[in-house]
Amino acid sequence: MITASYASATTQKQPLSRLGRGAGMLTMLLMTTACTTSTDQQSVMDAVDHRDVVVDLVIDTTEHLDVDGWGANHGAAKPESCTLDNGDEGAAYKFSLWADRGTAHEADAQRIVEYWESLGMDTRVVDHGGFPVVYATGGPVQRASFTPDAAEESYRVGAISHCAPGDAIELRRAFDERRKQGERFPGDEYVPEENIDDVYKNE
Repeated sequence: MITASYASATTQKQPLSRLGRGAGMLTMLLMTTACTTSTDQQSVMDAVDHRDVVVDLVIDTTEHLDVDGWGANHGAAKPESCTLDNGDEGAAYKFSLWADRGTAHEADAQRIVEYWESLGMDTRVVDHGGFPVVYATGGPVQRASFTPDAAEESYRVGAISHCAPGDAIELRRAFDERRKQGERFPGDEYVPEENIDDVYKNE
């Protein structure tokens, strides 16, 4: 049974600096718009900025688990269409990493809960056939999940960014072309190099 008072002696890896840098960038941007509402503050960053935040969150989350071999089985971070609060169309990035299933499911789920709550996210744990699935909303991303019973007996950590200004179709087209020219972007390092020019194949 997972509880919020899970023993603090449990070994955890310290959060990496990637998300910290993203959070610092967000803080600086928000300081320049102190008179705006919280909804307006989220839109200060464009979709590509939020891509970096969601990728950092997923990678940093995997660092809290004693599991190796993480890969982007469904390709690199990808944008999808969403609706901004003002009714305009925007873009939100989603990203996930997969690895062979660990053995300490409840302890791993608790580590995720504690990490995500430290980022200001609201979490809940749902039993899924004996496996504790963690769902979270808010904080640096729109929502995230840790699934210890993903396909083919694997762990999966995934998240989707807040909706932000941007055109999902144009973003895909532009970054596909840039990848073909040899550029690489956050999260691409988890995609096999032979598949990098076809990063959306498995969606």
